[in-house]
Amino acid sequence: MPKLLTENELKNTLLEFKKVLSDFDFSKLNNIVFFNLESFFAYVDNVKNNPFEQQLEMLNKQLDILQPYLPFVSSDRASEFLCEIAKCSTEESSKQVKLTFTEKIRQDFIELTRKLSSSSQWDNILITCEEIRSHKEESALASI
Repeated sequence: MPKLLTENELKNTLLEFKKVLSDFDFSKLNNIVFFNLESFFAYVDNVKNNPFEQQLEMLNKQLDILQPYLPFVSSDRASEFLCEIAKCSTEESSKQVKLTFTEKIRQDFIELTRKLSSSSQWDNILITCEEIRSHKEESALASI
């Protein structure tokens, strides 16, 4: 089991994530417009030496740390996950569903946080992630 972050570590990592995301530089592409986050990720996945590799690497490092604390951003996504995981009959298929949804949750979280426009909205993200962290901490303590 990965090391559980403290409340301060989680908050600092979320703030670093926010900084990396807000500093994302699209100026190197003058003639390309991304209609949505999916088209951006398709570009990144398919274009070698794209100008976003370093920035995306920094963003992914933060997401790797935050992953256990990321919420589903919509009830539709949570329902979709539950339906898919319920269909699994083997541990391998379950792992595959979890990997697929890990990527979706990360992309959803990026999309959500890109649209936040106020400090109170960011505070809600901090509170939600902290609630998840707190529940994980309680579960870890209960299993001792």
